[in-house]
Amino acid sequence: MTTLGLLIHGPEVIDEGEAGEAIETLIKTGFDVEATLGGITGKTAVIDAGLQHAIDISKDMKPSEVVEYYVKRGIDIIMLVNHAKTEESGFMLGEGILRNFIAKCDAEESFSFVQLEYSNRIIIRWLVKSGDEYIFRNITGVFTAFEEREPYKLESRCKEESNLVYREIRGVYPGEKIVVDGVIVGTASRGDSVTLVARDGKLVNILGGTLIEHNLEKLPPLELEKELIKTASVIRRTKPKLIGDVPRKGKRKGVACFFYTVDKLFPKMEEERDADIAVAVTIGDDTTGIAGDILKRFGIPMIGITDGDADGLIEGIETGALEEYAKFMPHDSMIIRLKPERDDIIGERIKAEIFKGGDEIELEGDLEKQFDDLKSRIQEIAKDDIIGVLRSPASSKERFSVPQRL
Repeated sequence: MTTLGLLIHGPEVIDEGEAGEAIETLIKTGFDVEATLGGITGKTAVIDAGLQHAIDISKDMKPSEVVEYYVKRGIDIIMLVNHAKTEESGFMLGEGILRNFIAKCDAEESFSFVQLEYSNRIIIRWLVKSGDEYIFRNITGVFTAFEEREPYKLESRCKEESNLVYREIRGVYPGEKIVVDGVIVGTASRGDSVTLVARDGKLVNILGGTLIEHNLEKLPPLELEKELIKTASVIRRTKPKLIGDVPRKGKRKGVACFFYTVDKLFPKMEEERDADIAVAVTIGDDTTGIAGDILKRFGIPMIGITDGDADGLIEGIETGALEEYAKFMPHDSMIIRLKPERDDIIGERIKAEIFKGGDEIELEGDLEKQFDDLKSRIQEIAKDDIIGVLRSPASSKERFSVPQRL
């Protein structure tokens, strides 16, 4: 039996039921299917759809790393399953994943890579190695509603001139956010394409867009050609058909974890250790909104630090008003609104004074008391900058509190 390695990308193909449909169709046809999520934005969609048994979300891997994971294990027929916002962005995704893998592993002749693109019902034949032609024909014979398309030529989107590195991003709409490794670095001002410009590993300009300067300090040194770059109006364009709670393991000890971005949130929750995450402390408007949307599914409370500069990447948080965070908060949580441009500064103080420069501390003894103490310590650090506090009820039976304005 032939094993297909499915690379599932993004929440849309999951929310629309297409990923589950593809898996079921291939299994019924006689393929042995292994499916793994690439990237982190689809994890909550997998949970909402109840597909954890069918799609592996335990590995925190970029899409090209999923390809590498399969190839190293001898799974050399790989299908990308995706639902892009446009045909152009679908092609750009497949090309980028394949180019990044080949650049790292130099294994172009050793595997087959095809893309099942649901946005416009096409199958893109990126690579079909010698001997796999009949398998590719079996796949196209199963997905008869999909039109076969030839791939783009694999070529670098980067060039270097005068100590500057330029990378073009295509399939962009005006007003979309530009996201580099989970950090919103700018906004597109024109359609079709934008070009990111870096010097000495730092982003210095966006041609066809506007940099968000204060977010750049969150980025580590960049290798622009290898970075995971996305453009989007919101991170989840589709709505889940079901949102459910996920049971927790209920270990005896708890830890508090500190997050500037959500990239490490799932890996932290999935680590094998003696303690559960008892509370998450999040810094930044978008990080707080995204983290809350994840954490409420697991019943993990949070303390969010915001200053009203949300970039609008999350549907439901358009203006950054404190009240907008209510539906993103787990029970027994607190969102603190600070004066403008103060969340990163207070975040650094919280990390230094409470987390001792790390990203995790153990909560000993009575967890409820430790959580209350943590809330008090954070409010004490931020007291001169607090302009409002929003608290969620400790249980579903209690009422949401009205935001407290200070």
